Amino acid sequence: MGKITWKDVQKHLDKTYKTERTDTDLVKIVFVYPDDNDRTQLVLVDHEQQEKRLVVEVLSRVGEIATSRLPQVLEYIGKKYFVALEKMGDIYYVRVSLDMNYVPLEAIGNLVELVGRTADTLEKDFVGGDDN
Repeated sequence: MGKITWKDVQKHLDKTYKTERTDTDLVKIVFVYPDDNDRTQLVLVDHEQQEKRLVVEVLSRVGEIATSRLPQVLEYIGKKYFVALEKMGDIYYVRVSLDMNYVPLEAIGNLVELVGRTADTLEKDFVGGDDN
């Protein structure tokens, strides 16, 4: 596997999905789930260039989760490969970090979709939907 750059990741995502960019070079992808009343889920893809590796971060917002529901949420997350639940302020997110020295470029799409679908399911089942 050759050295993968952030530009390689962006090109791959652009080719695979309808993407948008922010001023900071962050990639935004909005998934629409027709099988679930056209629910939408925003997934953000960013990067950090470290000395000898590119780390790609995939993140999607879930929302506020009641403390009493956290054991159920963590049980659900525990059944998913590669994803983690993260809290920033009062808001929870599904996140995965990829060291591109070990992840083939072609695998990014599956992980982006996994993060989006997982966050959407948690939002629907534990937060109350898109409006919460």
